Amino acid sequence: MLCDQCKKREAVVHITKIENGHRAELHLCAECARKQGNFPDSPDFNIVDNDFFRKMAYPDYSGQAEKEPCCASCGMKYSEFNRLGKFGCPDCYAAFGTEITPLMRRIHGHTKHVGKVPNRGSGVFRTTNQIKRLRQHLQKLVRDEQYEEAAKVRDEIRFLERQLPPGDRTGGK
Repeated sequence: MLCDQCKKREAVVHITKIENGHRAELHLCAECARKQGNFPDSPDFNIVDNDFFRKMAYPDYSGQAEKEPCCASCGMKYSEFNRLGKFGCPDCYAAFGTEITPLMRRIHGHTKHVGKVPNRGSGVFRTTNQIKRLRQHLQKLVRDEQYEEAAKVRDEIRFLERQLPPGDRTGGK
């Protein structure tokens, strides 16, 4: 889509204004958006060169990094990832690791995928996952020689296994 003002460059800023129930849209290129002057001049709000991902990971960030990270495999720079929102190759995860880790922690609360139980059939899945967690806990209790607590966990595992359909029973594994 071309800029509504200059009709020459690609529009990168899209403004929707609603007044008295009437909707007006304005599509501007980067240069015309700067000339428009309706945007704050603070360094945190640069509508054209917005470093969204870096600002999400580092709230105090206010400018370009001195040496921009670059993927050795595909040549993608961090600024390009920041602009596109996706990586060029699997090696980008390692190349941008120092940038991505705080970003993931801030967005998802974790740096590793912890999984999710599907809504369909959640009873069986949830019970199976609970048994798996209890078995890990049981091993830890036995290792720590907490046999009374281990017996309670063993009984809970047996109770849950009896609730599973015969084909889904884990058989003590």
